[in-house]
Amino acid sequence: MDRDQLIDLTRRAVKLARDNTTDLAPSQRTVTADAYTSVERHAQDSAMLMASPQLVGYVSELPRPGTFCTKTVMGRSILLTRAADGLVRAFDNVCLHRQSRITDGCGSARRLACPYHSWTYDLTGNLAGLPGAEGFPETTTGDARLSEMPAAECAGFLWISLDRDRTLDIPAFLGPLAAELDSWGIGRWSPLGEKVLDCPINWKLAIDTFAENYHFATVHKTTFATIARSNCTVFDSFGPHHRLVFPLNGILDLENTPEHEWEPLQNMVVIYALFPNIVLSCTIANGELFRVYPGDVPGRSITVHQNSTPLDVSDESMAAGAAAVFDYAHSTVRDEDYALVEALQANLASGVREHLVFGRNEPGLHHRHETWEAAVKFGAGRR
Repeated sequence: MDRDQLIDLTRRAVKLARDNTTDLAPSQRTVTADAYTSVERHAQDSAMLMASPQLVGYVSELPRPGTFCTKTVMGRSILLTRAADGLVRAFDNVCLHRQSRITDGCGSARRLACPYHSWTYDLTGNLAGLPGAEGFPETTTGDARLSEMPAAECAGFLWISLDRDRTLDIPAFLGPLAAELDSWGIGRWSPLGEKVLDCPINWKLAIDTFAENYHFATVHKTTFATIARSNCTVFDSFGPHHRLVFPLNGILDLENTPEHEWEPLQNMVVIYALFPNIVLSCTIANGELFRVYPGDVPGRSITVHQNSTPLDVSDESMAAGAAAVFDYAHSTVRDEDYALVEALQANLASGVREHLVFGRNEPGLHHRHETWEAAVKFGAGRR
């Protein structure tokens, strides 16, 4: 994001903070409780995700040719590689023999050997060798290779399509956010691993917790609210995606500072909501990625939380500091946001009330649900 844009966002944030207000939607919005509990809607949501481009990680997880990493996406184990030609590829992480996972985690290798019977694959997906080859004449005489799916790198992130017949055009999908996200550089920072939350909450309810800061003063009284203002958000939408700016508590100090001395990134957190299931939280020192997936039933979801840092993690003290920040953010989401909405999910499932309400001061929630509902209706119309 260039400085002129950052200054403009900062001006907007300062004005909202000074006026003790926030960007507002045109009106309140009601959402039916069964959007979070219906088996039919759960199936529609899952189909929507299966049909959508999936951001699955940072490009820094495949930092050079000869590297690989694995991801779980919608219950499927995915193997991503960067072979000698430098291209990113994605495969089902499923051996051609007995369907064992071929590998786990991230690393460097010329070839990957299945841990079950040592069938070996190169990083372009070709079967490179197997013990007792005489037992598999049809396999060894054919062009055996792993099942591949579309893959791309864009804006510093790794992307796949679970639909093998789709063409990935991520710049078109992201629109103006492609260059903006790339400018942060967070996808090229050092990755700090993954933490997984398997929770009894609907996947949309999980994402809802990131779509407003109205709750900071109560839910995060001793954590995030000590850092950022509550109920004060700059909102902008970009097609099916949106951006939220959460001003930090000291932002009004800028009123006494000339604009040319402003350091915008010291005074805000920027949240990106990427359709349909991605949340990015960006600061000058952190690049958090939340990948949120429907579980096997409406009242269950899987959140994969990642973080990246611009710090030199080869320095032990810097690595420890970055890990501590990651732990703090993760525990806050787990123990405050998700723990609270577990009870909310139970209330929704009880059927006591048919609707819940989004306020004008929660435009991120409005936008998320509008885009989801439009996509679900479009998908239903195509079937």
